[in-house]
Amino acid sequence: MFMPRLFPALSRILLLGAVALLGSAAGCTYANGDQAPIVVPCDATSQTVTYAGVISPIFDANCRQCHANNVASTLGGGVALGDYQSIKRYGIVGILGSIEHTPGYLPMPKGRAKMAECDIIRIKVWMAAGALNN
Repeated sequence: MFMPRLFPALSRILLLGAVALLGSAAGCTYANGDQAPIVVPCDATSQTVTYAGVISPIFDANCRQCHANNVASTLGGGVALGDYQSIKRYGIVGILGSIEHTPGYLPMPKGRAKMAECDIIRIKVWMAAGALNN
């Protein structure tokens, strides 16, 4: 007999809490009245992504400890990514599969966390722009 009275009261409390939460969320505005800004994960545009200035340093920081031309045969499974020509030879699509941890590819960097999403986006932007040696 105690339960039937408790359940409607609990339902009302939950309903009121949900309404209050939705009301407060709907009332959020910015001082200028605009919608919330869209957050772009990084500043990658085709004008800012160059091989020498952006891509090579990403490979330095994430890949070349094992895949530099002078250690690739012993540490990198024979996959050398030490320079532009080597990266082009192995193909950026295969490299993307590994750094994005796509099923069917070996996740890289081996034994470490996935590369920063912004760096992956920069590599994709560079690739979409023709993967130039610039």
